[in-house]
Amino acid sequence: MISINIALPIHSFFEQHLVVERGLSQHTILAYRDSLKLLLAFAAKHRRRSCDELTLEDLSADTVRQFLSHIETVRHNGARTRNARLAAIHAFFRYLCTVDPRLLIHCQSILGVPFKRYRRPVLDYLRQEEVTSIFRLINHETRFGSRDEAILRLLYNTGARAQELVNVDIVDVRFSRPYLVRLHGKGYKERTCPLWPETMAAIKSYLHGRASKPTDCTPLFVNSKGDRLTRFGLRYIVGHRVADATKANPSLGTRKIGPHSWRHTTAMHLLQSGVDLNMIRSWLGHASIDTTHEYVEIDLDMKRKTLQSCEKLLPKPSKEGPSWKRDRGILEWLSKL
Repeated sequence: MISINIALPIHSFFEQHLVVERGLSQHTILAYRDSLKLLLAFAAKHRRRSCDELTLEDLSADTVRQFLSHIETVRHNGARTRNARLAAIHAFFRYLCTVDPRLLIHCQSILGVPFKRYRRPVLDYLRQEEVTSIFRLINHETRFGSRDEAILRLLYNTGARAQELVNVDIVDVRFSRPYLVRLHGKGYKERTCPLWPETMAAIKSYLHGRASKPTDCTPLFVNSKGDRLTRFGLRYIVGHRVADATKANPSLGTRKIGPHSWRHTTAMHLLQSGVDLNMIRSWLGHASIDTTHEYVEIDLDMKRKTLQSCEKLLPKPSKEGPSWKRDRGILEWLSKL
C-alpha cells in the first residue's frame, strides 16, 4: 500500500469538499471535525506517534473498529453517537477514494465497517393538560417570564427544532396578519409556519421592553447578557419551566423533557386534531413522510379508536351456547345410549 500522509487529504476534505462541493452546514462540518479529531488522537496513541506523523496505513479498518469500541466502552457513548462518528469516517474515506483511485481497496475495507443496530426509544410527548400546567405557572409579567412564555408558545406553535428556534431573527417574524415565522432548517431549507394570535401576542409582549424594529436582523431571543440564545440555554429554560410545573403535575417528573419533546408534542396534537400527515410533514420540515408516520405508531388513542371500529365488523359471539346444546334431538339421542 502507498504510504500517504493524511494531512493534505483531510485539509481538502474540510476546506473544499464539505464546504464548496457539498455545501454542508457549519454544525455538520463541526460534527465531522470532532469525529476525525477523536479518531486521529486514538490512532496516534495506539501507534505511539504524533498526529502529524500518521499515514493512511495507520487508519486501517481494524483501527476504526478498535476506535468505535473505545468510544463505547471508555467514553461511554451510545450506539447513536457511535454511528454518527462512523458516518463521518465513512464520508471522509468515500471522498478519499474518489480523489485517489489507488486507495480504493483500502477505503472499501473501512466503508465495510457496519453501523450498529440499536433499539429506538418511543417518541415522548406532552399531553394537553401537561402543556396547560406549564404555561399556567409562568409569570409573564417578569422579564424572563415574558421571554420564556414566548419561547414555549413558539415551540408549541411551530414544532421547531432547537437550532431552528434560536436561529430566528426579528426580521423572520411577520408581525402583521397573517402572522407567520420563517424557520431555517436542516440543509439550508426554509419553511414558513403560521402563528396563532396568542403566540404573536406573547412575542410582542416580550419585545415590548427591547428597542427593536420588525426589520432588524437581530436575534429574536437573547440570554441575560443580551447575546443570542443557544441550544443549551434553550434546554435549560425548558427544563426549568417543566420542573416548576412538576409540583402541580407529577407526571412531568417521570420522564426527561427537552426542546425536542415540544416538537413531538406539536406533531401529536396536530395528528390527534385530524391534520393530514403530509401537512404535518411540511409543518415540521421532515424530508420523508416515513419520519412523520412514526407519530401514528405511538398514538394510543388513535389505536383504540381503530380497534373499536374493527370490533363493529366482527360478528358478536352467540350467548345461546353451542349448537349441540340447542338441538334437543341430539340430546335425546345421547340420553338413550
